[in-house]
Amino acid sequence: MENTQEKIRSLWVPLRDMNLLLPNAAVAEIGSYRKPAHIERAPDWLFGKVRWRDQEIPVLSLETLCGMEVTSNPVFSRLMVLNPVRPDSPVAHFAIVTAGLPGLIQFGADTAAGTFPADHEALRCMVRIGNEQAAIPDLAYLQTLVEQQFRQAA
Repeated sequence: MENTQEKIRSLWVPLRDMNLLLPNAAVAEIGSYRKPAHIERAPDWLFGKVRWRDQEIPVLSLETLCGMEVTSNPVFSRLMVLNPVRPDSPVAHFAIVTAGLPGLIQFGADTAAGTFPADHEALRCMVRIGNEQAAIPDLAYLQTLVEQQFRQAA
């Protein structure tokens, strides 16, 4: 019997000061950056909301949420719309601002040169692949944060 390694089709997503690694299935769409409409009393990491497929979805900066100071550069930015972790959520989708287009990667146990803890609760862990590293975000945590903000704004 052959020893096969299971690989997950994933996206290597560039942000301004870090990279993300997400399963391909977590991403609904990647589109051009559009300036989000302001949300009153929103935290600085919640940029606002944009219209996507006939619904208003929140736009967040994961880097700002994690305490990083990032400069805005909409020229190369994209909006990465994520699928919900909990389908019954009042916030069906939300978007993260990226610094460019993601690349496809086949990720498996043998792909990572190492994993280590992340320093923010929005991130599950960090992985090293070659000379690069990426954060694996906690999508359930992010969805819960966005839901809480929308309840407070209502």
